[in-house]
Amino acid sequence: MGPGVPKDAEAVSHTRTSAWSRGRQHAALAWVLFVSGCASAGLAQAQGAQPVATRPDAAAQARQIALGQRLYREGIGVSGQALQAQGAAQAVLSGNAVACAACHRRSGYGSSEGALNIRPVTAVALFEEASEGVRSPRIKAQLGTRLRPPYTPALLARAIRNGVDAGGAPLDPVMPRYALSDEDLAAVVAYLGTLSARPSPGVDDEEIHFATVIQPGVPELQRKAMLEVMAAFFKDKSAGAGRNLEDRRDAGTMRMYRSYRKWVLHVWALTGPRETWRAQLDAFYLQQPVFALVGGLGVSSWQPIHTFCEEKEIPSVFAQVNLPVVTGSNHYNFYFSRGLTLEAEVLVKFLRDSGVGGPLVQVYRRDEAGLASAQAMRDALPKGAELEDVVLDGAGDEGFWRKLAARRAGSVVLWLNQEDLARVVLPGEGFAVPVYLSFDHLNGKPPPNPGALGSQARMIYPTDLPPRHAARLLRTTIWLHNKGIPVVDEAVQIGTQFALTVLSDAVGHVMDSFSRDLVAERIEHVVATTSIPSLYPNVSLAPGQRFAAKGAAIVELVPGEKPQMKALSGWIVP
Repeated sequence: MGPGVPKDAEAVSHTRTSAWSRGRQHAALAWVLFVSGCASAGLAQAQGAQPVATRPDAAAQARQIALGQRLYREGIGVSGQALQAQGAAQAVLSGNAVACAACHRRSGYGSSEGALNIRPVTAVALFEEASEGVRSPRIKAQLGTRLRPPYTPALLARAIRNGVDAGGAPLDPVMPRYALSDEDLAAVVAYLGTLSARPSPGVDDEEIHFATVIQPGVPELQRKAMLEVMAAFFKDKSAGAGRNLEDRRDAGTMRMYRSYRKWVLHVWALTGPRETWRAQLDAFYLQQPVFALVGGLGVSSWQPIHTFCEEKEIPSVFAQVNLPVVTGSNHYNFYFSRGLTLEAEVLVKFLRDSGVGGPLVQVYRRDEAGLASAQAMRDALPKGAELEDVVLDGAGDEGFWRKLAARRAGSVVLWLNQEDLARVVLPGEGFAVPVYLSFDHLNGKPPPNPGALGSQARMIYPTDLPPRHAARLLRTTIWLHNKGIPVVDEAVQIGTQFALTVLSDAVGHVMDSFSRDLVAERIEHVVATTSIPSLYPNVSLAPGQRFAAKGAAIVELVPGEKPQMKALSGWIVP
């Protein structure tokens, strides 16, 4: 409302806006019942038969929607067989290649590539009249605003089978023509009636809820470092959402006005053995559903949280973990990198490209991280490569290190932490061969005494070297200073602010379309362009990718009062 409008009129306007939004949702949801009960009748009518009024029970309706979802996402028909369709240039396509989600994405909001724009197929986009957003009365009078009438089941069947839209215009040849049965069509139409028809859980008219997950065993310093950054960020977001209605409306379009929400953070701190974590996550979610998970800290496998997010279809945005899930299905879990698996692959590629020969000796503990690194190295090495495993049990005394240094080896890899390396005791100049260390096992910090390992101590390094590193991260450093937050764990604090900024950018892009799938798709776009840097100098995501940093470098640790690092390689992407 502008100046001079009574406050109670503003309240009425806000109520009408909320009601309008809900009305769109209810109208779209009404299609679930309509297309489920009448799709077969509508298709039959389109073929010249008399319609038969039906209304399936809830169980049958849910099954039909589930079958439609499988068809839409995987290209598998009601019969369980792969779909077939005719693409451009009469090409015959089948299965995943013709899954609707391949182009229209899981959200249904479409996509674009070059000059090609894939139209949205959400419930609102299909089953409401499409009109042009024209403000000028003169242009409205000359051109009109109607683009096409709303789809009915029969019109949608015509579009899918024959490539003709609701207004009778031909669809682009890039849209396949599907040979669907009536059962397939009824199922996919029923599912489309639900697609992004209402906001995902965790959002109401005033608030949008997020959670961060912390595994047991995370050091208190890291926990504090992450939560301080989150508290400052959420305070800023909530301050922005607190603007009065007039300020909001003046900020931009009506959709922007409707998109404002107060950001609310929930800390899900897990306790006890891993077998109990899923029940804890379910209890947290039952108490307050959240729109997405953001950040998070873990010292063991992220698998329970990963599985929870996949099953609940909740985006998880850049948890800081060394053991992400690197195999199996992943639609909703975004990671900075493949962690210890990536380190092993980078090192193997460096050794191979450098022509380094001789047996490789890897040292590790029988804990989760050590076993994962050792297995990743075995998997990365080519068949027939010489590899010897040495397990460190106990504290690792001088005798252990003497025997290790005396082994016949071309290179040694120490999958060990700071505490283990602080105990290294070797006579003379240490190892006579290159010794490689893990950035992740050392929590991103060089060991305090690299000279004890010899003159060829090296590290797998996923970020850039000083002074470029400090210059690139200056914006985050200034932000922390302005918020009165001391730098106590650079990697955690930088990673947390990056995750929050990416999530904020993605949510901002979807405006009032609070779809988790759409946010996940927007994250793919904004990762490489967000204004806040990550610890990793090169991050990007193509559609379907879930690991933002895909490489690392090898650096040499130069001994001295202040150990220096010298690059031995360029950026290595295995």
